[in-house]
Amino acid sequence: MNAFKSIGGLLLAIVIVLGSIIGLILVLIFGSAVAFSIAPVIIVIAAILLVLDVILLFFAFSRSLRPVIGMLLYGSSYLFGLVTWIYGLAVTLSLWGIVAVIIGIILGGIGVVPIGLLAALVQGHPGIFWTLLGSLILTYLARVGGALLAGSGRAPSSTSGTHHRASDEVIDLESDRLWGDDQ
Repeated sequence: MNAFKSIGGLLLAIVIVLGSIIGLILVLIFGSAVAFSIAPVIIVIAAILLVLDVILLFFAFSRSLRPVIGMLLYGSSYLFGLVTWIYGLAVTLSLWGIVAVIIGIILGGIGVVPIGLLAALVQGHPGIFWTLLGSLILTYLARVGGALLAGSGRAPSSTSGTHHRASDEVIDLESDRLWGDDQ
């Protein structure tokens, strides 16, 4: 009976692996078609969002608006990332084929962008390389800048009326002295 359980477990594992491979191939074939068909719409939306983000940056001079503007920038970085990923997929697929796309997907899904950068560089397409790199930089600038702005709003006021300093939170972990010891 244990032999049947072992064979059943092995067959189940084989079916899962083969199903995953077939599923990945189907996603790549039909997913890339969907990505290419929605790419023009997403690019237009991203361009409009970029203009709005630049306008919003002027309002970041107001400390009270920084958290809201930071969250909006951080959120828009995801759309910029989607545009970058679709463009990286298109470049990788057109220059190096489906095998390179599969390798890029295996590298955590985002591997199509660096592989697209490498493919554009090796194949001698500097315009594609710089466009993809600029899109990647825009994505991370929006994400990091948004996170920094979101965290740089008004400092919370303490109840005692005194200002809170970051140096007040330093704790000496190597000291043998306990807090409250006056020695």
